[in-house]
Amino acid sequence: MNNPLLVIGSGPAGLAAAIAFGKGAMVLERNAMCGKKLLLSGTGQCNFTNDLAIPEFLEQCEPFARFLKPALYHWDNQAFISLLAEQGCPAKVREDGKVFPASFKSMDVRDTLLRIAEAHGATFLYNCVVTAVEHGSDGFSVQTNQGVLQSKQLVIAGGGKSYPQTGSDGSAYLLAESLGHQIVPLHPALAAIDVASYGFYKSCAGISLPQLRIKADKQLFTGDMLFTHKGLSGPVIINNSHHLRDGQELHLCLAIDPDKKILALISASPDRKLIKVLKALNLPEALLIAVLSTCQISPDTRAAELRAADRKRLSAYLDSALFIISHVESFATAMLTAGGVERSEVNPKTMESRLIPGLYFAGEVLDYNLPTGGFNIQMAFSTGHLAGAKAKKELLQ
Repeated sequence: MNNPLLVIGSGPAGLAAAIAFGKGAMVLERNAMCGKKLLLSGTGQCNFTNDLAIPEFLEQCEPFARFLKPALYHWDNQAFISLLAEQGCPAKVREDGKVFPASFKSMDVRDTLLRIAEAHGATFLYNCVVTAVEHGSDGFSVQTNQGVLQSKQLVIAGGGKSYPQTGSDGSAYLLAESLGHQIVPLHPALAAIDVASYGFYKSCAGISLPQLRIKADKQLFTGDMLFTHKGLSGPVIINNSHHLRDGQELHLCLAIDPDKKILALISASPDRKLIKVLKALNLPEALLIAVLSTCQISPDTRAAELRAADRKRLSAYLDSALFIISHVESFATAMLTAGGVERSEVNPKTMESRLIPGLYFAGEVLDYNLPTGGFNIQMAFSTGHLAGAKAKKELLQ
């Protein structure tokens, strides 16, 4: 049977392509259900887009904004919100711009998108593992564990390499490569990090520091950071994890101009314990204890008795606390994949391959990665919808 369109993958990109194309689209999903990774997003609450105006939204897409701009203007965040709301899945917009289903259940987003795709005439083939794809004069031949399928057009939306237990095991890159496309080297993205010699800081797990400055070699990052039981996380770490590597030094600015502040605090309260005096730095007590322990200073030291050498060592550490990365979390736990299908080989106005007519790419399989906040799901949907719409237009011509 020759299908008008085959879509590999049923995450937000694949579902969007099926919705845009409608009748004649067949979606091939290796799992027993669609959108398995989508169900995990936002810890199961599904932060599916962001309410930023388009210019500000695109700023969050740098350095990939130029490539993604046509897709976002084709199907923007407000269109996504409206589509779900019209089908009984209203949105809740938080003060920070993150958009969730009002139920805060990712299943509601997944089920609504599936219902829309099926209502538009798309069909789904589950437990279908694609093993190879060939292109010829008659279109595409897709080999699967359920037989060989033929199609005039093909959308590869099989996701990245992160969370492989959900089905996004990197096989989509192999399919793209077999068709002649270059793959930009893959790295885990949106990942937490483990820190070497972290003992004093294990008691800081759960402590969050707002707008922390972090220096990594010549790069400077700023954002909210979270201490975990074995390392560092939070937006500033997660959003920049693809720049980090095992063994790299991170320097955290825990306090600005600390020596001047500590001198003033000691002068004002010389008889108080040092740990009590340092609370004026607006750092949690557990973190202060970890810092003092690292600097080999007793928290119970009388402020006036703090030696100048110890004070200078403490101040230097607060200004630039050294943490050495022992391990950047792997694809098994990273939220996203950096790298993918080379963007220059894909037309951003259509998501069609510049090498093979009728071949499209959408979502995480492409070489882009965005920060947390709903940007990645939105762009997966936008690129998928653009690919499906272009394929539909070709069918009707």
